[in-house]
Amino acid sequence: MRHTLVKLMGLMLALTLVLTGCNLIGVDPLMQLDEDFAKLEKDYAAVVAEYDGGTLTKGDVLGSFASNYSYYSQMYSMFGMSMTNDVVETVKQQTLEHEVQAVAIKKELENRGLTLSEDKLAEVQKTADENYQKAYDSFYAQAEGKGDVKARQTEYNMYQNGYTKDTFYKSQLHEAEESLLEENVKGEIAELTDEELQAAYDAKVSEDQETYSEDAGSFESAMSSADDIVAWMPEGYRTVKHILVKPEAEVLTAVTDARTALTNAQTKLEGFENELDTLNDADPAEETAEAAEEAAEETTEEAEVEPTEAPRTAEAIQADIDAAKVEVEEAQKAVETAEAACLDSVKEKTDAIYAKLAEGAEFADLIAEYGEDPGMKNEPTATRGYYVSANSANWDKNFTAGAMALAKVGDVSETPVISSSGVHIIRYESDVTPGAVALETIHDALYDATLTERKDSHYEEELEKWTAALNPVYHLDAFTLG
Repeated sequence: MRHTLVKLMGLMLALTLVLTGCNLIGVDPLMQLDEDFAKLEKDYAAVVAEYDGGTLTKGDVLGSFASNYSYYSQMYSMFGMSMTNDVVETVKQQTLEHEVQAVAIKKELENRGLTLSEDKLAEVQKTADENYQKAYDSFYAQAEGKGDVKARQTEYNMYQNGYTKDTFYKSQLHEAEESLLEENVKGEIAELTDEELQAAYDAKVSEDQETYSEDAGSFESAMSSADDIVAWMPEGYRTVKHILVKPEAEVLTAVTDARTALTNAQTKLEGFENELDTLNDADPAEETAEAAEEAAEETTEEAEVEPTEAPRTAEAIQADIDAAKVEVEEAQKAVETAEAACLDSVKEKTDAIYAKLAEGAEFADLIAEYGEDPGMKNEPTATRGYYVSANSANWDKNFTAGAMALAKVGDVSETPVISSSGVHIIRYESDVTPGAVALETIHDALYDATLTERKDSHYEEELEKWTAALNPVYHLDAFTLG
């Protein structure tokens, strides 16, 4: 795994907390800053990690920690969370491990006789200088003082976060060295054998069957992604393409609101009907026996008894059912009115589409001309279409119903379908064969993905060995922040 957090140093510095200077009243500011620098240098000399042949001090790792901390802090903030002490300790540990890995990488480069070219070293220096200058400008804008004092205060504020020209250079150098070594090590895995690919295929089929047989949404998302490889198809799927025409927002909202009102009315009616069924199914004799048993269990102690609500009668429930049925009927009429208005608002365009279809126009050409769904113009769905079944999880239920209502491959919706996205003219593209996808179908994509995974795993395993060989010892207690 590429340790990318340190690469954020140049990008995340503007977000790092800038620690302002101390009270300079009555004291020569530059002299005071020199003293403050000296105190930090003493603090930064604390050893926070040891390994065979060397040590790392707090000053060696603080810049990397500050960048990692800034990254994590931003991630937590995105989710409305704050960094806990445990998280900070974890960031410390990861930082130390990463810095020891940098030592291991440098040693392994020496063992393999690998060195960066002069051009690459010049590029490293140039990028490091640019990143340092960006950071300096950001800190300078927030520093106190003027002239030499402001410049020195800027350097001090950066140093408090572990940022110096040297730390920027080392960070950039490590990135280049790791890239060089990683490429060399991954090159040791040149190809896969047929047996290895078959094993990867078998594992993928098993994994996909376990996942997709229980999770329709994951399957549909995978089939809409250019990056996912799917080796097993669930039952009951077909592919469809559609031409989406978007009506005015208020027209479409009227449909969705009317449909919601209908659903609520139907739910209310169902509740009353269930209540009546429960009442009708009750055994009066059994209820009498239960009441007598409860009475026998009452103690002679005085207690305040709250009155219980009398059960509703069948007549009262039936009255609610009758009223709810009227509400459902009215809601259904409102839906039909809203849908008719919606279809009428785009009739000119949908009529033109149907007319061109009747003349023999290609559906794909009409998607390009009229369609307003980016998914029908971007790969892989532009070619594949959408995978839909009666149990689909990712599509509007009205779109799903319209897609599944088509009888045979090649059929097109006779009447446009209205979903929460707009008005659809849907074409039944193909039936999806359930079960394992033939290896030949996904051979190249699976081969490349498996080879990449093998290369990554090989590099990570080797890096772990090199690092462990240094016998690192970490001193988190010495890695203080303040």
